[in-house]
Amino acid sequence: MAWSRESRWADIHTFRYSGLRFDRASGVAEFDYRHEGSAQQLAFTETVEFPLPGEGVADADLEQFFRVLELLYVAVGTAYYKAIAPRRVVVDTVELAPAAARWAEQLYRDGLAEFAYRWDLEHVLDLPVHCVTRAAADAARSVEENHADPLVAFSGGKDSVVALEVLRAAGFSPATFTVDRRPKPYMGPIAAKLPSRSLRARPRPDPWLQRLAREQAVRSGHAPLTTMTTLVGASVAALHGLGPVVMANERSADEQNLMWRGRQVNHQWAKSTAAEIALEDAIREQAGIASGSFSLLRGMSELEICRVFAALGGYDALFSSCNVVARSNDDDPSWRWCNDCAKCRWVFLAFAPFMTRSRLAGIFGWDLLDDRAQFEGYHELLGLVGHKPFECVGEIAEARVALEQLAEDPEWRDAAVVRELAARLPRVPAEAAAMVRRIDPVSTVPASYQAALDQWAPVTPHGGS
Repeated sequence: MAWSRESRWADIHTFRYSGLRFDRASGVAEFDYRHEGSAQQLAFTETVEFPLPGEGVADADLEQFFRVLELLYVAVGTAYYKAIAPRRVVVDTVELAPAAARWAEQLYRDGLAEFAYRWDLEHVLDLPVHCVTRAAADAARSVEENHADPLVAFSGGKDSVVALEVLRAAGFSPATFTVDRRPKPYMGPIAAKLPSRSLRARPRPDPWLQRLAREQAVRSGHAPLTTMTTLVGASVAALHGLGPVVMANERSADEQNLMWRGRQVNHQWAKSTAAEIALEDAIREQAGIASGSFSLLRGMSELEICRVFAALGGYDALFSSCNVVARSNDDDPSWRWCNDCAKCRWVFLAFAPFMTRSRLAGIFGWDLLDDRAQFEGYHELLGLVGHKPFECVGEIAEARVALEQLAEDPEWRDAAVVRELAARLPRVPAEAAAMVRRIDPVSTVPASYQAALDQWAPVTPHGGS
């Protein structure tokens, strides 16, 4: 199959950004892309439907919206580039500020590193992205001067729940946004927990690309989706006159999965500190928006986020952090965990030190740490075999700290996975264990938002509810 795919598109040498349009009446943006060769051409169009404010859009907000939309156009292009992955990318339909041009190149090289590794496409790691540039925009007022309400990315998972509740507890009045083609069934019951201003954007990938992917006529693989989500949020915020986009990406996302061709491959690169800083610089120079987006939880490990979540009430039967379920077309709103993926295994392990066994098994409908079928998956999470799974999971050190704690807990130490694997683990150094439990102040988080996190008291007794 790989041979026929290569032969079919052998003439393609360039991926080009070929058009960007927005209809103010419908709120629909259209993104055009084209794979070009001397005798071949393959064109695609993605659409994104944005929620429009009922009172209309101010011209100043619309100007900023268009500038952010240009960045979203660049980011979405990575999903279409990888269909054939030629050796050249040209962005000449829009002009990019210097920081935005640098970000675009980083987005391709680092954001598609996992894709490159899986397909053995070393040229992607140093892919040239040719941009038409313009001068940087003047920066607008900072978040501290603006005082507009924040817009929180809400997926229905543990991280976005924590970010939302921390801001609420500090007296903020956040709005939320979601990005999905069709509502996820499990989001229905959780909707009652959301603010009255809950906005939804609807992306629609080109059906021709989807058909080619089903036929395995083009390549598929991981793309920097978190970057796209952030930019959708920044676009929505500009349209609705809202403040910064608040993400819930954690410090743990910085850990690589493996080294390949002398470069780091990180499944969570789009959630990483490096990606966040590069995108913030791009938004500031392209759209003149200061602190357009940031992650409130950047200074926290996954374990600390789970500790905070465990202290919350009312979400146990509502949230889902399983990506298998998120990608599924199943319409059952009660199906929130597949219980057989790296993400489910990780979340169960990360919650276990802070919840009773009965509470956690009640959330998942299964005790994954007492299931021998999970041994192989937990070996990977603990760094005992292979490499860290290509999923949104915590650091290997975090997994080991959690298992060590469970091995000393009378309630958990006899669970099959804990009993079997604790004996095989080297002790986690005290400094590494302390790092996992530490919450750091982060320079990318505005002071008032950092204060909201500092005021929160994430002190959870074992088995808290």
